[in-house]
Amino acid sequence: MAPNQPLTDTELQLIEAYNTIIREPFEDKYEDKWEDKPFDRAVDEFKARAQEIGFTDPFELLKEFNIDSYESARAYLKKGPAMCFRPGWISPLIGQHFDPVAILEKCEHISGPEFAGQHRIVVLDFWASWCGPCVQTGPELSDLADEFWGRIAVVGINNESIFSETKPPNTQRLREFLEENSDGFRYSIYIDNAEGFAKETVYNPAGYRGIPCIILLVDGVVKYVGSPQETLRPALEQALEDVEFMSAREG
Repeated sequence: MAPNQPLTDTELQLIEAYNTIIREPFEDKYEDKWEDKPFDRAVDEFKARAQEIGFTDPFELLKEFNIDSYESARAYLKKGPAMCFRPGWISPLIGQHFDPVAILEKCEHISGPEFAGQHRIVVLDFWASWCGPCVQTGPELSDLADEFWGRIAVVGINNESIFSETKPPNTQRLREFLEENSDGFRYSIYIDNAEGFAKETVYNPAGYRGIPCIILLVDGVVKYVGSPQETLRPALEQALEDVEFMSAREG
């Protein structure tokens, strides 16, 4: 769940501590690989770190992210990630057709070149400004857009409440964020509308429960859904080869 307000430096420290001490070490220890004792030691370490940061009750903040106790965190991690984060998962949108122009007509253009539908290959990036991995991925997608300029369109769709009840977009705040991070977000940026049209029409049906979430379209057909890390580039390179081959046959 995304917080309604930007996190303070102290709150960011607590989130980082939770991620590095509790979440990340146990992400791949689910189901038959789970052990309680290492998790109990991690809880003790996190409690001490939370006190150092200034949180007597860290769940005052963590509950905003649907973490309300150590036992709920244990149960969540022990159960393991959603199927979309496990090896071999395939989105139900693969092979389906979407018109990116129709999607973006419902959104508001914020920065970068406007998308007019002239590209056969479109990389849709669902993201939020409070999401650390999204902010880190911005420069990588910008470099990708530069590298394949004229051959692909990279389009970011911002939705700050992508994991919670849809709220009206704060366009001014997003503009300010992009002005401060202009070097990292050099591709087309749109903001989802008040009803979360892009979220409800594309992101949710895709089944990928994380951000940044990439949806790769070739001639409007979904070819890839998932993280921009590691597996996007091979899928994109294959898409470029396919388009070149089809263009050669058509020519």
